[in-house]
Amino acid sequence: MDDPKAEVVRLWIKKADHDLQNIANNLSAIDIPTDTLCFHAQQAIEKIFKGLLVAHGMPISKTHDLSKLLTDISQIAPELLAYEDELEEISEYSVSARYPDALYEPSLDETRSAYETAKEIRALVLEKLTQYL
Repeated sequence: MDDPKAEVVRLWIKKADHDLQNIANNLSAIDIPTDTLCFHAQQAIEKIFKGLLVAHGMPISKTHDLSKLLTDISQIAPELLAYEDELEEISEYSVSARYPDALYEPSLDETRSAYETAKEIRALVLEKLTQYL
């Protein structure tokens, strides 16, 4: 029988992968929805971080703040601290990209950068989760 914790970790990563796939699919669109793609990059990173927390038996904060989640996982994955500035920017997409009153439309370069950061973080975290995947 599968370890229940391992299944939860796999589900967090699967959901993050769906966010990343959404970005990949839409980057080739004629009219690229950069706001929602940046939101999906933020969501992917959030879910990856939460999967790592579950794997280590740590509580998951009810937050979308990637900087807060980075603090939570910094003892487990100190190498991710190198992404602190990028995560602070990407964290803003959890709100600014979803609501019309924010009136912020990320550039295509910002969108691609957020996507690349999410993929890099995924690769680093997955190295720490091999026993669960």
